[in-house]
Amino acid sequence: MANFDFVEATSRSYSFVWHNRVEVFRLSSLVLSVKIVSFIGLIAFGMEQNVIRQGLIFLPSYLLEGWAIAHIIVMAIYKADGADTKTGFSLPVGEDIENNIKASMIIYVLTKLTLSFVLGVTFSGQGPDMQPTAPEPSLSMFVLAMGMLVFMVWAFRFLWLYVPYIFGVSAIQFLNKFKAFGASFNFIGVWLLCFVPLVLAMIAASEVLGFIATMVGLDQKSIVFESMIAVVQAFTDYGMALFASLGVAYGIFSVLKGENKKTSIW
Repeated sequence: MANFDFVEATSRSYSFVWHNRVEVFRLSSLVLSVKIVSFIGLIAFGMEQNVIRQGLIFLPSYLLEGWAIAHIIVMAIYKADGADTKTGFSLPVGEDIENNIKASMIIYVLTKLTLSFVLGVTFSGQGPDMQPTAPEPSLSMFVLAMGMLVFMVWAFRFLWLYVPYIFGVSAIQFLNKFKAFGASFNFIGVWLLCFVPLVLAMIAASEVLGFIATMVGLDQKSIVFESMIAVVQAFTDYGMALFASLGVAYGIFSVLKGENKKTSIW
């Protein structure tokens, strides 16, 4: 089974972004600007609960996000690894890499829109004021829930299909490499190591902003305060996408080079 050390891959992701923060921010500045405007528009039009329409509002930011993340991954892998002569695997160059970036960007956008649609359909009609009645517990419900959980864990790898295309690897080749069920835990590990710290940072930043707003007498329901929160959300959302994508890219690239590492905490 193809394996990679998700702790090492994630730490390399954080390290690369920190050491190349000026170049990364230059590539990401337009993405963040559009994403901030999208979050403000989401709040202004009161569409926080409409997940399907959110996907359409964020479409421009998804396009720019996919483009920026693909370029940052290429920059990171070229700087760190370049071509691998021992295994015969090498990164594409010239027009090939540009075509791969475009393909990755398109798949990234389609993945985001599909996820928005699935979440929107799943949670449609479950507004904050509605209290759906829980079904009676039964063996069939438990089996169904466990089956859904297993399927979601297995299908988690599909969220990263845009990454291997940057290396010139098709979706079929990628899924063949990571066809074992346990391979999903590598991707889940990377995602959790990016999701948890950034969400905690977002909560802390929101609390600080709330405290400052209270001190200066600013209404927390005002457009000014909500715009400040939108900035925090935009940075958090993009940060999770960037760090996780880069961590997954390091992991996939190590497998393509013939390495088969296991995470030491297992």
